[in-house]
Amino acid sequence: MNESATTASVADPALPPTRSARMQRTRLAITRCSRELTAEHGFSGFTIEELCSRVGICRRTFFNYFPTKLDAVFGHIEDGVAAETLERFMAARPPGTIGISPTLLADLVELVLSQLRRDEQEILSAHGFFEAVHREPELLAKLVQVGPERLNLFIAQVAKREGVPPSHPALGMAVHMIQFAMHQVVQRYAAAAHKTSLEAEFLGLMRQAQSLFTQPLTLP
Repeated sequence: MNESATTASVADPALPPTRSARMQRTRLAITRCSRELTAEHGFSGFTIEELCSRVGICRRTFFNYFPTKLDAVFGHIEDGVAAETLERFMAARPPGTIGISPTLLADLVELVLSQLRRDEQEILSAHGFFEAVHREPELLAKLVQVGPERLNLFIAQVAKREGVPPSHPALGMAVHMIQFAMHQVVQRYAAAAHKTSLEAEFLGLMRQAQSLFTQPLTLP
């Protein structure tokens, strides 16, 4: 669930960005531009020098952030969910709750909506890249490796918030359902020439899922 500023810079735009915020901004720009170039030309269709030119950095700076072009297109593991968004999610659990909280689904939905409110072009760029992944064996092999790792890391963060083991079945079901909904929403949004907002598409799909899961599990 693959780019944003730090809490300090969001809280007061007049403040100069911290070193970590500047580094994250550069890192995100490298990933975004490498994904754009992959979608436009294929993974082998551009060089690191061409990537650096698009980002506006030198080759040495690139290697300060990523060891290879392959690592750059998949981005840094910490950049999947904005830090301040994750902090709000972790702090939103109602105090005194034992076990799975009654607001977990709503809080997960709000986390996704926060992600979808980011720059539209950035989201479409990521979508174009992941469409290209399935045509590139090297990228597909990397996705098979890092995809489950990052999903499991997020499930572990949700488990920490809920005070349950990461193996708790409710967590996997909730996160996988939301991940599927996000993929569907971005695909629909890209295909429909942006006729509705990403937020509206996502909420509509989640309401359909909610309606389905309120049905009885067995017939009388």
